[in-house]
Parts: sequence; structure tokens; C-alpha cells
Amino acid sequence: MVSFEAGQRPRSSLLIQLMTSDTPTPPTAGDPTPDDASRPSVSGDGRGEPLPEPGEPGYPRGSQEAPAIETTEPAPAGSLKLKDRVVPSPPEMDAGGGRAFWFVFALIVVTALVMGGVLALNVIADPYGSVGTHFFPTVTTSDRTVKADKIEGLKELPQLVVLGSSRSMRYEPEYLKEKTGLSTFNAGVNGIGGTADAWAMTQFIHDTWPQADPEYLWLLDVEAFVPFAVGARTANEPRMAQYVGQATVGKGADEFARALWQNRSTLFSLDTAYDSARLLLYREEAKSSQSKYRKQILDDGVLKPRKWSQKEWDRRWPNSIERYSNLHKNVYKGLDPTAQEYFEKTLAFMNDQGKTPVVALTPLNPKLHTILAPLGWDDRHEEVVAYLESLHDDHDFVLLDMTDPRVFDYDKREWYDGVHMTTVNTRPAIDYIIAQTGGWPPEQPRTDGE
Repeated sequence: MVSFEAGQRPRSSLLIQLMTSDTPTPPTAGDPTPDDASRPSVSGDGRGEPLPEPGEPGYPRGSQEAPAIETTEPAPAGSLKLKDRVVPSPPEMDAGGGRAFWFVFALIVVTALVMGGVLALNVIADPYGSVGTHFFPTVTTSDRTVKADKIEGLKELPQLVVLGSSRSMRYEPEYLKEKTGLSTFNAGVNGIGGTADAWAMTQFIHDTWPQADPEYLWLLDVEAFVPFAVGARTANEPRMAQYVGQATVGKGADEFARALWQNRSTLFSLDTAYDSARLLLYREEAKSSQSKYRKQILDDGVLKPRKWSQKEWDRRWPNSIERYSNLHKNVYKGLDPTAQEYFEKTLAFMNDQGKTPVVALTPLNPKLHTILAPLGWDDRHEEVVAYLESLHDDHDFVLLDMTDPRVFDYDKREWYDGVHMTTVNTRPAIDYIIAQTGGWPPEQPRTDGE
């Protein structure tokens, strides 16, 4: 047996002192393991009293084969338990909430500054022309903008105005002037529908040239009365937008505020800010792009002449089939009341000016008609004609139906697609209109029995 002198400590005691409280004491031979230490020894209870054998009354719950889930005795010192592990507490706000307040306040200020900067950038650059600041060219060029510029730059007052969709844009003012002697401006703009565009154009021409007293040729599509919405191209040209309920900066502070509100989703958009920045950085390129498009529209408003080509037909014909098939199959199931409202108030305005407009339904390529007829085109055509005829009691206008191009001497090949004709076909269409009405002021066309 090893003996120790007085005051001499065993080496194992020194080892225990050197260890931290969180480090378990390494077991030595013969010492109980942590698992053993957590259950009472079968040899006694520390007082020399033997403990019951397994299965006997008084034997503690659990054994080496089935350890107890609970024990009544505290765990020995040095044993590892989950609750003894050092786990950092989650960060907490101070009791007064001061840091939370200043964080939220700073976040609000930074957000307001960023959004204010985005708004200011988008208003000044106005990349889509939605506000009407006109400090820079727009990144998108609209024929509404070009037509408005051409109207403002007219060198002689218009005596005849052509209205309509893109199908009307190749009806040549020079040819009309040659046939009628009237100085003509083509105010047609692209887009299905367009009764609101016709209203806006007549108002803008009247306000720009109040001394003008023009006649009107309205080339109306059967699809002019599709479910209505003011097109973005019209809404984004302030000179047109003002006539269709869209605000513009040019009409004062109140209208400017309304323009900001109406276009808020666009003006607070980071995508718009990107286009604004691009416009500021590449201003000359934007001007060049606009210039190229502007050259396609002549001073009298007509599209620059372009000859028919097989390549263009092959590209555009399938698109027109898909577009108009979807329109008549899924969208155009009846005449839209708002489109009718714009049409009727435009007629009323013309009549108030003492004018009798010619309303001519535009031609449809017979090949496309064969496809669209079973999809509902014939039904919509009949509905449009019946609607127009019902207006004769309250409005003065001459109605011509040219939807079947066989009524004039048309060329079967001279179509860019299913609805747009080349000038080889628009000229005989003009001849037909003049022959039926006698020119302007027009007369009601004769019926076959007269």
C-alpha cells in the first residue's frame, strides 16, 4: 500500500485541480463510469445496507439492462449533461426599444431617399413619355408622337383627315389630293381598336389648328370595337393622352400631380430607372433611333412606300393568322360599350363642325376571311354593320362596306399580310370611295335599284 505523508496530496488530486469544471474526470481502473455513477451500487447504499436485487421491491427503476429515465439522486460532479453546456443566449433589444426605433427610422429614411431619387430620375428623363417633360428623347418611339409632331409642323391647313388603324396608314394623302383637290393628312395610327385614338386625333388637330375645317375619311376595322382599354402608346403621348383621361405635365401643377399618380407604378420602378439611366448615358443613340423611325412617316402622315416582297409576306402572313384567330376565337365576342362611346362622340364632334364623314369598313384578305369566318368574324361583321346603320337616326355619315375587296379592282398578291394592303390596292380602294360618294362633301352611295 502506498502511504502519503502529512500535507502531501495525491497526484490524482492535483490532476483534478488542473481540470476545468466543464471537463469530466478521466476514469481510472476500478472507478465507476459516468453511467455507473448515475445509478446506485448494488453492493450498498453508502451506509453498509445491501440494496434489493433486481425485481425485488424497493429496487430503483432502471438497471444496466434498462436504465432509468429519472433518478432521485443528483448527478455526480463532473458528469456531462446537456443543460450544463455553454449555449449563447439570443441577442435581445434593450428594454427601452431605443435601438429598434432608430433602426426602423434609419430604414425609412434610406428607403425614402432611394425612392425619391428613382422618382426624380424617371420624371426628368421620362423614358416612355408618360409624364410629358420632353427633356430627352424617349427610348420607345410611338407613331402617335411622330404624328403629333407632323401635325404641329404642317405648312398648310388640312382639308381632309384620314383616320384609322395601321391598315389606314398607307392611304396616300398625295393621291387623295390628286383625286379630290383637298390637302390631306393621314392621322391613322397602329393598334387594334382605336376609336379612342380617332377621338384624340380629331381633338388635337382641332386644338392645334382651330381655323382648319377638315373633312374626314374614317377607315374603320370590324375589330375597332374589341374590349376597350386606352393603349399604352396613346396614354404615353401626353398630347394625345389628355383627350382620353390621361394627365400630362403640360396642363399645370394639378395635372402634373395627377400624371404622377396615374403613372406611379412606372415612375417608381427600378426597371424604368434603368431605362432612364440608359437614356441619359446614350442620348445621341436614342435620338438616332427615333430619327430612323421618323423617316418612315412622311410629313403628310403616310408611311413611306414599300414594295411587296415574298419574304415579307412569308414572315407576316402566319402572324396575322395567329393574331386574328385568337382575337375572334377568345376575345372578340361582342361590341365594347366604351369603344362605341368614343366612336359616337367622335361622329357627334364631326357633325357639330358641320361635316359628314365617310366611314369605310376596311378590306380583309379573302384568304384570311376563309379562316376567320367559322371563328366568329362573320357574326362580328354583321353586328358592326347593324350597329353603324342604327346610328343614322342621330348622326350624319356615309357608310361604305369594303370588307370584301372584290368591290374594287384589287390585286390578290398586293397584301403584306391578312389585313394590310400595299398602295397597289389602297389606290383602287380610294377610287371606289370617291366613286361611291362623289368626294367631299360626300353623298350617300346609290343602291343597285337606283
